[in-house]
Amino acid sequence: MDHQQIDRLNGKLWQNRYSNPAGNYGEAHDILEKAEKTGYGRGAAYARLNMATACFLRSENREAFELISRLIEYFYEEREEPGYAWTLNLQASLFESLGDYEKGLSLAHKAVKQACDSGDHEAEADSASILGLIYSRLSNCPRAIDYYNVALKIREEQQDFPGVASSLNRLGMISRLTGDHEKALEYYFRSLEIRRQNNLLSAVPWTMLGIASTCEEMGRYDEALDYYGQGLLNSDKRCALQCETGRGRIYGILGDTGRAEEALLKSLQMAEELDARALIAEIQMALSGHWEKLDQPAKALEAWKKYHDAREALMSEEAQNRLMKVEITHAVEKSEQEKEIYRLRNVELKEAYDTIDEKNREITASINYARYIQQAILPQPEEIPWLAESMFILYLPKDIVSGDFYWFTGKEGKTVITAADCTGHGVPGALMSMLGVSLLEEIVSRRGIINAGEILDALRAEVIRSLKQTGLESGSKDGMDLSLCVIGRERRSLQYAGAYNSLYLVSESEMTEYKADRMPVAIHHDMDKRFTTHYIPVKPGDMIYLCSDGFADQFGGPQGKKFRSKALAGLFVEISSLPLHRQQNILEQRYLEWKGDLDQVDDVVILGVSIS
Repeated sequence: MDHQQIDRLNGKLWQNRYSNPAGNYGEAHDILEKAEKTGYGRGAAYARLNMATACFLRSENREAFELISRLIEYFYEEREEPGYAWTLNLQASLFESLGDYEKGLSLAHKAVKQACDSGDHEAEADSASILGLIYSRLSNCPRAIDYYNVALKIREEQQDFPGVASSLNRLGMISRLTGDHEKALEYYFRSLEIRRQNNLLSAVPWTMLGIASTCEEMGRYDEALDYYGQGLLNSDKRCALQCETGRGRIYGILGDTGRAEEALLKSLQMAEELDARALIAEIQMALSGHWEKLDQPAKALEAWKKYHDAREALMSEEAQNRLMKVEITHAVEKSEQEKEIYRLRNVELKEAYDTIDEKNREITASINYARYIQQAILPQPEEIPWLAESMFILYLPKDIVSGDFYWFTGKEGKTVITAADCTGHGVPGALMSMLGVSLLEEIVSRRGIINAGEILDALRAEVIRSLKQTGLESGSKDGMDLSLCVIGRERRSLQYAGAYNSLYLVSESEMTEYKADRMPVAIHHDMDKRFTTHYIPVKPGDMIYLCSDGFADQFGGPQGKKFRSKALAGLFVEISSLPLHRQQNILEQRYLEWKGDLDQVDDVVILGVSIS
């Protein structure tokens, strides 16, 4: 089978992905075998994407995640491929189904940007639909409706009938949540008609679930039971467990406690198998009411506590703050920054005639907002599959925003990692850090430079150009110190280059410090000297550490002295054999204990990477 034929078969499966997930999985598996036999990486990636999609549609989330972990590296390297946005959407849907709305929201926003940049209207509509679903889960109905209508408009223009039916179904859901039951039923029955006309039988149970839920809320319990029963026919596990939950609630209302308990416990078991946290919370609440009716207060209280714990985990203040950060970040990425800044500026001007205290609060709020933007541009280990389980990041800004930053990316099978310390801290340092990230993206991701020393040479040239540095006494001398390494595909060797900041390697409890060049990434008196590239062999079990000088320069301890680089290197040796999360926790705890009540003197960033 030639490559063009593999591409055609993959494309056909993707277009028909909703019609027969079980059959599609088998066909995609056959395509995968043929692609791997001919060494066709693109064909293998799209085959795995079709398999992962089929698994998700059958509520086989664990298998879907496993397949994505094997295909994402291809699309991360080939971001112009349509499959990159499709994979982001699939990941967003998976995290939404698990109740991890923060990751779902972030991935869906990334997918929207990628789809818009590439002109992929189908993927754009899918992203908007996922965003609508997440916002509906968060009880933000106005935002959900906006996104659902965006998705519906695109799908109608594209004559995407399965997509139109899906949008109508979700508009029905949001109408139900806002109490407009008649409108909800209108949407659901329009969706049902399209799905039946187009033989979208695997999607029909979801429409039945929506109709049943609406009838239940309207008090039409016999109809609701009938539609819940129809929803159980040929449905996937996620739809089935929600139908069972609905049946359990209604049986309880009708006084059939035996059937109620059977249905609720059955749905709880399915929800726990799928790790669907939002649905587990919903079922525990229903069970609490069930046990209360049966005059079993101990069981009712236990179920209520489990509901409360699950709900708190989903909707904690910390989680809400992180979601707000994601929302703000991607609003900026969608070019709404100028509008928001204009709004904030007018608010500040209006309140400038109030008290100094009020003005200070506004300034602090603006810097907090800047922190969200700064943190949003920093990469996440999940973007590079092997790093997700092989890295910890300790990041402690001195002020709200930081002059230290970290950055990593994958290119040509290699992984580039850096920890940097920019001139200054606070707002000036943060501006330099954002410039550093932008320049590294240009040098590595776009120009394709992946030699460690050459990256620093190019970065120095770009910093000098961007800041118009001339070397004159009155001119800018801002820049950055950093350590940067390039880890090879097989992770058996690495390159290192540094500007003042060393690289620490711990192998079998032995520490080796690789010294950096004594010059910054900025204008310098010895500009003819190039940065040195060190080639370092590594092996499984080794730990490497990259850091700024913030930890070592912190004053504290019983005599108020600096911690010192030598003591930090010794601490790296001490913790190197521990799990990564324990290493991070110990470093942070030791730092805070050393600092005590003294002020933090500088930003802190430490990256620890395990070679596996």
